[in-house]
Amino acid sequence: MMTMLLSFLVSWRNVTRHKKRFLFTILAVVLGVTVMTGMMIVKGTTASTMENQEQLYAGSADFWIQGNEYFFPMSEIESFSERDEVEKGVASLLKQGFVETGNETFDQASVRLTGVSSFNNGLIELPVKEGDVTKEGLIITENAANLWEKGVGDSLSFTNMGSMEITAIVYEGAMLNSPKAIDEASTRHARVMVPLDILQSWTGMEGQITNYRFETKAGIDQNALLENYQAELSDSSLFIQPVVIDGRQSNDVDGLYYTFDLIAIISVFISAFIAFNMIYASIVERKKEFAVMKSIGYTNRNIHRLVLREIAILSVIGIVAGLPLGIFLGAFIQDIIISAVATQNVAYDLELAQPLVLSAAVGIVFPFLAAAFPVYQAGKVPIMEAMAEKHATNQVRKTISTLRIIAGIICTGIGLIDHLWAFLLLFVGLVLLYPLWMRIIKIIISPFIKVVFHYPGILAIRSTKPFMNRNANTSAMLAIGVSLALFMSALLESLPEGMENDIRSTFGGDIHAVKETPWTEADLEVVEAIDEVENVSRFANVPTITWKTEDDEYREFSMMSFTGDPEDAEMFRITEETAEVNERPHLYLGERALTEWGGNVGDILTLNTPSGQVDFFVKGKVQTSHYTGYVAFVDDSVREKVFNWPEQFHLSIYANDEERNIPIVYDHLSESFGEVLSSVNSVTSDVEQAKSAISGMNELIQGLLILIVALSAIGVSNTLFMNTIERVKEIGTMRAIGFTKSQVRLMIVAEGLLIGVAGVIVGTLYGILVIYLNSKSEQVEALLSFTVPWISLFLAIASGILFSIVASWLPSVTASRVPVKDAINYD
Repeated sequence: MMTMLLSFLVSWRNVTRHKKRFLFTILAVVLGVTVMTGMMIVKGTTASTMENQEQLYAGSADFWIQGNEYFFPMSEIESFSERDEVEKGVASLLKQGFVETGNETFDQASVRLTGVSSFNNGLIELPVKEGDVTKEGLIITENAANLWEKGVGDSLSFTNMGSMEITAIVYEGAMLNSPKAIDEASTRHARVMVPLDILQSWTGMEGQITNYRFETKAGIDQNALLENYQAELSDSSLFIQPVVIDGRQSNDVDGLYYTFDLIAIISVFISAFIAFNMIYASIVERKKEFAVMKSIGYTNRNIHRLVLREIAILSVIGIVAGLPLGIFLGAFIQDIIISAVATQNVAYDLELAQPLVLSAAVGIVFPFLAAAFPVYQAGKVPIMEAMAEKHATNQVRKTISTLRIIAGIICTGIGLIDHLWAFLLLFVGLVLLYPLWMRIIKIIISPFIKVVFHYPGILAIRSTKPFMNRNANTSAMLAIGVSLALFMSALLESLPEGMENDIRSTFGGDIHAVKETPWTEADLEVVEAIDEVENVSRFANVPTITWKTEDDEYREFSMMSFTGDPEDAEMFRITEETAEVNERPHLYLGERALTEWGGNVGDILTLNTPSGQVDFFVKGKVQTSHYTGYVAFVDDSVREKVFNWPEQFHLSIYANDEERNIPIVYDHLSESFGEVLSSVNSVTSDVEQAKSAISGMNELIQGLLILIVALSAIGVSNTLFMNTIERVKEIGTMRAIGFTKSQVRLMIVAEGLLIGVAGVIVGTLYGILVIYLNSKSEQVEALLSFTVPWISLFLAIASGILFSIVASWLPSVTASRVPVKDAINYD
């Protein structure tokens, strides 16, 4: 026990030998763990929250039965509840209505009523805020309660229906949700729940339902059951689908996850590099010490163990301090994320277990990985060479430098390939080529340094040469932070415009109106008679079509119909199409759907349609804003003949003047079809929703990237501390021959400025290159245009230089305060 304590104390003494350098290294490791933990918590929590919302909507049901005419008699499925394989079930009826709020601001609001056959059904889960959701009555959401100024025990009246007491208020979710504000309520309805028999009575639809969901008993072969039920319902207007938890149609957070991963990786990489610098410098400083230890009997293994204990101290401190801070950072960011990507208030719990374990593992592994080469070097120090302080020959250094440049050119070349992850190799190439860039930039900015700092500047330029690789690597970390800041800023700046262009070019009309009954010729005449309407066209949107990925996992999306030549379709653009002819019905898959499926254009995709299982020939891949590309399109003839979906409930409307006339058309539609109009959506509302989500993320991402730049600046400070420590005797000599303290400070600051300016210049050039490459990429060309974010460019340059000056100030003060006598005698 005493031996272990002494070993720890020796390691602690070694690692804290230079306290300021140790402090900055620990700060970098803690920040790296903090940022990674926060990013992983946000990623995990966002994913679990969205999955939980889908799970709440699906409940524990295994299948649900629907009809191709929206409503169907409940008597047609009564036999299902009595079958041996069915554990429990619940029937639902969805109807449109208006609630009389009694609020002075607006008298009535559009509402979507869901009638359920049993409130205590065990299939539908609701996140309760107040009241009892098992008590039959009226259930509303938190947003609706605030908007209508109602609480549990109050009553609400519905126009031409009746009134009912509120028995529960629930949090917003997939099953029930409502608009947050009055302006949203004019174009988006609230969703409430009432008993099925009451809703049927209010609407005169006794015995009618919209769907029936049920849970099967344990041990049932669900694939066989699905096939049997499909065969049984094949000649009817009903069809069955497995209940699939798949929220990809309602959200596309893959890009957000990618950003979180990128920031986490870069932060850990920078902090690991700072740790590497410290450990490597420590081992170089202690070569004599290791040689002496080996001369008295220490083996390579003993030395490895000693150094590894020092690294373990860094790791443990980084984890112990970084994980709690990461939790706070994750909680803070999660609030911002939910408010930006969710259309309503959502209750959630932070996902901590997996992110903490992963971050702790990375916090342990990365310092050891960073130290692998220094530890190896520590063990192989030749005794005589170390005692004589011999160093690597110039020939060896030149060989290493040449190999580094070759590897950098190769990585940069690969980074120019059009692939989502390929451009990361640009940054690897940046690090490998950086000594070359550093020399070039040093030549360019040396006159400026000499003019500003005079003779201390000249000495600073000379002083960077012995530590060129270390300075270059540190500056490269700053360059990566600056380039990422520029790229993300350009993306956030151009993305709203790109998304707007994408939505407008593939929306198909200006307004989409959905009715509970099919759009008839008479209905079209009514809409076309509106002065503000230019043209109308019907289409179908068949929901909840299920299928399996190449990995045999169930997925679900919607199938939309189009008329005419697919090349002229207004709801999508073909990005890839095969000339192959196939006798099977054709479909076009959205880009995200094709990626998730795992197949290729020209392959066969089997779908569970309203007419049963059907094999489709994937004719092409399309780009569309509908369901963020997680959708499929078929010709109208396929919809009629293959899908068993005879009616069209969706209407596309073209307004004469979009901005001015859309609200007027809304009013006409509400007046003519209000009681059966289930939803109305416009291209402008889609654009506004997409833009609001991006604007909510802008400041967050920029703040995180500034944190990365600050982390890089810590590396600058740490490097200058190491440079200063290794030049104590040199600085003492300079002081002895007349150099003042202020000149020493100016010299160190000039070195830091040289590192910072080089990082800013290279980071700016690489940032602009990455923006250009991504603007030309086929994957994001429609969303990202080549634009230089001038404000962010100014902030990146200013913050990079400012952080570098601030980071170099403390090492400069430390160097200037070393007593001349001690400095000259320093060993």
